[in-house]
Amino acid sequence: MAKRWRPPFNFKRYCGDTATMLVHDLVCEKPDCHVSTFEDEQITMWDSEEEVAEVFAGGEWSQCQLCESGALYFTPREELK
Repeated sequence: MAKRWRPPFNFKRYCGDTATMLVHDLVCEKPDCHVSTFEDEQITMWDSEEEVAEVFAGGEWSQCQLCESGALYFTPREELK
């Protein structure tokens, strides 16, 4: 999928689902992540890998295994050469 513009996403990359305590990487999001079905109230967003690393270090959150497997729809610009 892709990063989203509308609030509460605000074009940030990492989406936390407070219902499951999973962090989704919106650049690597898969259809089975069902991010589009999350209620706005259950969404927490982060901008950077550093912020997400701190969240994971806290132990409450974990990374979505589907997103962890890498980009499905997105090709980083470095790989386009």
